[in-house]
Amino acid sequence: MTKTAEDFIANAEAKAFDAKHRSIINHNIGKYDAAVSRGISRLVNLENAKRKAHVIKWKTMENLDKLLPEFEANFQRRGGKVLWANDVEEAQKEILNIIQKSGAKTVVKSKSMVTEEIHLNE
Repeated sequence: MTKTAEDFIANAEAKAFDAKHRSIINHNIGKYDAAVSRGISRLVNLENAKRKAHVIKWKTMENLDKLLPEFEANFQRRGGKVLWANDVEEAQKEILNIIQKSGAKTVVKSKSMVTEEIHLNE
């Protein structure tokens, strides 16, 4: 096990038994649950909203060939850069290249399943 992994496990174990931290987590979970309930109560027909979301998702998936280039163009117009990868290895190589070019020591990721899908969390 790496030193980083050992440190993480030790820190996680300490936090798991920290009563103050547990209290903060429980408080925030309560706030989250209340926010979800408020959001659901705003929907007149939850099942209808779910069906609409399902249709939108599938229409999007069916039109990715048009939507992705449109996204890329809009993103680039706003100063972003899009890198396309054909597979996991290519994506990992592009990300490693960015890290090495910038000399980064730390990487912060956004909340995304992409990092799971291309095995960056390992």
